[in-house]
Amino acid sequence: MTSVRHRSINPMTGWWRVALLVATLGLSLLTGCDNSDLNPLGYNKGYTPVQPISYSHKIHAGDLKMDCKYCHFGSEKSKKAGIPPVSVCMNCHKTVRTESPQIQLLADFYKKGEPVPWVRVHNLPDFVSFDHSRHVNKGVACQTCHGPIQEMAEVKQFASLSMGWCVNCHRDYTRNPPPDLKAKHIFATTDCTGCHQ
Repeated sequence: MTSVRHRSINPMTGWWRVALLVATLGLSLLTGCDNSDLNPLGYNKGYTPVQPISYSHKIHAGDLKMDCKYCHFGSEKSKKAGIPPVSVCMNCHKTVRTESPQIQLLADFYKKGEPVPWVRVHNLPDFVSFDHSRHVNKGVACQTCHGPIQEMAEVKQFASLSMGWCVNCHRDYTRNPPPDLKAKHIFATTDCTGCHQ
C-alpha cells in the first residue's frame, strides 16, 4: 500500500502572500483609507496635526525665550518629557491675554478640571524605548530631535524618527561629542538593547 503524504499549506508563502497584499491594497482603495485617519508611528516627517487649541512654540520658546523644561518638566527626570498640565499654562494665563479666544478655551478646560486633548505629534512604536532624561541630561538640545521648535507656530515632526536616523545621531555623537563632554569619554550606544528593551 502506498502512503500519500499530505503537505500542509503555509498561508504566508507563495501566491497566498500576493493575494493577501492585493486584497489589503484593494480594500484600502475601496474604503478610501489613508494614513491621515491613523495615529501614526514614526516615519512621519512633516506631520502637523490640527490641535484643539492653537499653541505657538514660536511665541513661547522663541519670542519669550521660555525654557522648554518649564512646561516639559518631566524631560530631566523621566523617560517622557510630558505634556504640561493645564495648571502650568494657567500659571501665566490667569492674567496674561485672558481676552484671547484660545486662552478662554484653555481656561474652560482648567475650570472643568480636564486636560486639553492635544494630538500627539511624535509617536514611536511600543518596542522602542526613548528616554528624554538620558538625552537632556547629556546635553542633547531639544532641537536635535524636534528641530527649530522655537520657530514653529504649529508643531510638526521635524525628523523621520526612523531607527537609521537615531543610530546615525548616536554614531555622530560618539565620534564627535560636544566639547564639554569630550573629556568625559561619554558615548551614545548603538547596541540594540539601548533602545529595544
